Amino acid sequence: MTEKTVVQRASDAVKKEVSSYNELFQDSTSVDKRKTEYKTLVTNYYSVSTDFYEYGWGQSFHFANRFRTETLAESIQRHESYLALKMKIKPGDKVLDIGCGVGGPLRRIAYLTGAHATGVTISQYQIQRARAIGVPANCQFVQGDFMELPFEDNSFDHVYVIEAACHAPEKAKCFAEVFRVLKPGGSFVGYDWCLTDKYDKSNPIHNETKRLIEEGDGLPELKSTHQLLSDLKTVGFTVEENQIIPEGDIPWYQPLKGGDSFFSLNNLRASAIGRWLTRNMVWFMEKTWIAAQGSIGTLEILEKAAVGLVRGGESDIFTPYFFFLARKS
Repeated sequence: MTEKTVVQRASDAVKKEVSSYNELFQDSTSVDKRKTEYKTLVTNYYSVSTDFYEYGWGQSFHFANRFRTETLAESIQRHESYLALKMKIKPGDKVLDIGCGVGGPLRRIAYLTGAHATGVTISQYQIQRARAIGVPANCQFVQGDFMELPFEDNSFDHVYVIEAACHAPEKAKCFAEVFRVLKPGGSFVGYDWCLTDKYDKSNPIHNETKRLIEEGDGLPELKSTHQLLSDLKTVGFTVEENQIIPEGDIPWYQPLKGGDSFFSLNNLRASAIGRWLTRNMVWFMEKTWIAAQGSIGTLEILEKAAVGLVRGGESDIFTPYFFFLARKS
């Protein structure tokens, strides 16, 4: 991965986006407001956070179950390749990635399978980054909203999503759009962030953990695994497989805590001590106008995410990779 400095964007834009984002989490009625204004919520979140994700995590913005002999990067690659195997992609197939980020998984799946891969993201900044990183001949990146996909009916052989459907205000509507653009017989596979059966809505600690994950990760509202399956079936999909991916030897949230068995620069950056070092570096850069104004505000949002995710993982009330394989008849 090519190294890049933190926070590439103009100060006025970053500061405004951080302020607008935070306003959507200020009152008790904001769940409905976040759903109504999801475009602003998600666009602003990834406009301000993408640089930090690339800096601390790489070009694939997701978690993975992981085994003792694997580095974090290797587990992420395996996690993505698993989806390609489940879709049974053939060379030349047309594949769609909804919520593609800067295109790490899309490039890997395209290289692995020989498919023509299209990535769609609501974030214009992520499109800019994806194109700057590089667009293979069999790939393309399109700015668009997965609630209103900019493609004709029956356009794709397969569709996948990696930890992005959780940004949808109504998953059923998002899944209906996937169903529309998918060819008959095509598969829709993915991993998504969900609450598990251990989540207790009457437990204040559980609710605080849920709030931290939502506020730190640009989510309108976290839903359960059961709700996701119901939404798939409601729009016409046949669900062939579903499971919370079994944990490996190393908890998925371990990189956020630190103490990783494989030392690397990215592992350090993602850890608690790495985030502390980054915060102090960015504080100095913002104060001296090297980094955009609003950069510290962005890190405060991401620190809420890290705290909530670790709590959610340790209490087992949350999973980042509820796997599903659904098919359009």
